[in-house]
Amino acid sequence: MPTDAAATVAAPKARALDDPRARRILRFTIGVTLATAYCTYVNWPFSFLLPALVIPFLALPISSAPSLPYGLWITTKLIAFAGLGTLLMLPLHSYQLFGFAVVALILFVNFYLQAEGKITSLNAMIVIVGITLVPAFGESSMDVGVEFAKGMSQCALAMFPVLWIAFAVVPGGVFPRLPNAPRIEGTPADRAILALRPVLVLLPLFAYMLSSDNNIRYLIGYYQPAMIAQHAKRTTARKLTLDLILATLIGATGGLLMWWLVKLWPSWFWFVLVMALFSVFFATRIFGKGPAPLTPNYYRWSYGLTTLVFIVFPDALTQGFTGDDANMKFYERIVDYAIVTSYSVIAVLLFDAVVDRMRALGRRLARRPQ
Repeated sequence: MPTDAAATVAAPKARALDDPRARRILRFTIGVTLATAYCTYVNWPFSFLLPALVIPFLALPISSAPSLPYGLWITTKLIAFAGLGTLLMLPLHSYQLFGFAVVALILFVNFYLQAEGKITSLNAMIVIVGITLVPAFGESSMDVGVEFAKGMSQCALAMFPVLWIAFAVVPGGVFPRLPNAPRIEGTPADRAILALRPVLVLLPLFAYMLSSDNNIRYLIGYYQPAMIAQHAKRTTARKLTLDLILATLIGATGGLLMWWLVKLWPSWFWFVLVMALFSVFFATRIFGKGPAPLTPNYYRWSYGLTTLVFIVFPDALTQGFTGDDANMKFYERIVDYAIVTSYSVIAVLLFDAVVDRMRALGRRLARRPQ
């Protein structure tokens, strides 16, 4: 009969990649690094959108790859909404109020369907990028808007191959589709009010972007408030406002640090390697130990890395990794993100305060004797 010591010797040793967290970190690093290497090497217009699209997907609380039909469906939607955004440039140029109203209606319908639990939360990113960012980039020149739509479509075509390669290296099964967003309890009016919150937060930013000739400065700051404003629970939304502030600080600090590290050896290879190191560091803050796949603060770190991408990549791709000092737009982008973040936090809290005040007034009027 074998002793305990013999049984211990005979037992197979646990491998590092048997840990689900280690597998998620490795997969995240491979995917982000591959997206960085491909987009910076090919360097088509607005290619830096590719890592920004890959990061949220790899930071999902799942360990499975998207199926081929689902990947094709999401890619088709991204390209279709980019095309719709291109068409919306026409009314926004000639009939601005009408075009603005159409954009507002599309946004409201999207967030209302999400509150009803009929579409996924991912759909918000697709709609926002397609119907608002494309017209914003095309406001000063339609050619730029078309170029942005083309660049976004190229990123959409490259996104799922990058994800599938990462999951091929570190396998994790396949999922057929993402689940729909949970249905918000309450009346249709409650869900309509919730859907109105991200719309009212986004529209002033959209109007401001239409008047700007350098919309790269507002990309990440424009997308984040919509992700916060759509959350139904007040405690969740308020925690995410704090995460939004910290994500901006993390992304700005990381962007400055990465820029100075890249200057040590200005080359494409070193840039990709430094981004891989940053991806590992951020992944350790995104993925949790034990049964929970994500840490409580995963949002600030995943969007902090996306913020870093939008701060560093445009200048790095423009300069060609020459090691030049960051130009003024680099620092303007950081300041603009801080301003947009402050606006987003104030707008979400103000909207909630106004809604609470109106509901309290409604209850008082209902209790008043006739």
